[in-house]
Amino acid sequence: MEFGDLPKLILAVAVSLSCVGISYQIMRLLGAITENMQDLRKTIKNLGILVEGLVEDQKLLSEGLRGVLEIIEKVRAMSNMVYEKVMKPITVIFGFLTTVGNFVEGVKGKYFKNR
Repeated sequence: MEFGDLPKLILAVAVSLSCVGISYQIMRLLGAITENMQDLRKTIKNLGILVEGLVEDQKLLSEGLRGVLEIIEKVRAMSNMVYEKVMKPITVIFGFLTTVGNFVEGVKGKYFKNR
């Protein structure tokens, strides 16, 4: 071995160690990426669970609103029935009484005018 071969040998060892260092850093980088991907999968899974819960809550809310709307519709139908069966006849009776009252006032007025 000559003296000129020593720098070549040192250069070869340095390049080899550099390759090992670069490989080690790439392995660390790939490990960090893998951990991030696993965290991302967990986050997406949790987000899916959250969305499922929101969908269930929305279903319950819409069923509740449907129930309230059915109650409002029944109250409206009942009020229409009360108007048709009770209020309308009362209005007719009072209209008749008003007509009779006006007739009586007219007759009374003519009777007392003639005296």
